[in-house]
Amino acid sequence: MSETTPALRLTNLLLTPGTRTRKDPDAVFDRMIARASRGRTPLSAEYAADLEHLRLVLRAFARFAGLSPLGWMAGQALVEARIRNRVVVGDLRARHPRIADEPVEAPVFVVGMPRTGTTLTYNMLSRSPAHRGPKLWEMTHLGLAVDSATEAELIRRTRKKYAMVSRLSPTWDTIHPLFAEAEEEDTFIRAHSELHSSAVPVPEYLERLRTFDHRPDYRFLRDTLQLLSYGRPARRWVLKHPANLFHLSAIRDVFPDARFVWTHRAPEVALASLCSLAEAAERLHRHPDAVDLAETGRTWLSIMSRGVSRALAERAVLGPDVVLDLPYERLTGDPGTVLPELFERLGAPWGADDAANLAAAREAPRERAPHEYSLERFGLDRDEVRAVFAGYVELLPALSR
Repeated sequence: MSETTPALRLTNLLLTPGTRTRKDPDAVFDRMIARASRGRTPLSAEYAADLEHLRLVLRAFARFAGLSPLGWMAGQALVEARIRNRVVVGDLRARHPRIADEPVEAPVFVVGMPRTGTTLTYNMLSRSPAHRGPKLWEMTHLGLAVDSATEAELIRRTRKKYAMVSRLSPTWDTIHPLFAEAEEEDTFIRAHSELHSSAVPVPEYLERLRTFDHRPDYRFLRDTLQLLSYGRPARRWVLKHPANLFHLSAIRDVFPDARFVWTHRAPEVALASLCSLAEAAERLHRHPDAVDLAETGRTWLSIMSRGVSRALAERAVLGPDVVLDLPYERLTGDPGTVLPELFERLGAPWGADDAANLAAAREAPRERAPHEYSLERFGLDRDEVRAVFAGYVELLPALSR
């Protein structure tokens, strides 16, 4: 993998003057709150308290010695987008109280480690005529329903914003291409995710995530889905984000009729793919000599193994009617049988549109370069990973039968 590109080097050079604000990340955070709140309804106590945890993320970016100028800009953008989301949604709900009456019934959360079939499953479910998933452009520009001309303009602006990632990273489009008009992960809405640590180490924040109540963040997700339902055709929501796997019980507390589709694959394959994604993020955010691939491997082995262990415990409580298993081998081996069965279990009809979506999805990988990765690149080996994931590895054979 190329460590850098001419465009990335030039971007870091141009952004160097902006790094002076790293000296006081708390002041930067407070200015973000004030700027987003100007002219809008003040944040509710719950929204404000939950956002406060993001202060730890911004501090971690600012204090990481290997952070590049682009990394500082991106860290600020990550935090500011979540602040703006909270303020915009709170303001619109205050101005339009009927938003709170919008039902969010029986949502489906596609969960699982990366590279286990989550994207295929999510796309098939969210693009079914009776369903919908949040699109990248509308998560980037949260608001009320707009006319077609305004929607086209917002899509154009979102496409332009994320095109920068493709220009600066030679591998991002292979690993996780971003399409403005397509369904994307709900991390673009919510404030918190273990995957925030893919750019720089955020140990204090990760420790906070292990102990704090995740329900306020998912209540905000519910509030946002109500906003995105208001004035639009009623459809069943489908969501996806890898870290949702770690918080099944919190999600179920907020969405009592939620169901989960957990995709499964050998953890050594999934972990290698995730480390590859983390490497690409690190190279965008760090100076080249601050990328330590062995440390990347150790970090994500720890995060994912703890998260999966927690998910296994929560799934045992929730039961098989709430958590539906979907092994990767079955999904990819016979999707024309497995997916209609999954739809039936979810109480969703499978029709001609779904069959056409599946045909298109099976063609899509042929149009992109393959994503290549290995555990060895990150100082890990198969036996080590399987030992750490022992409880999960024991479960997999039974699921494939």
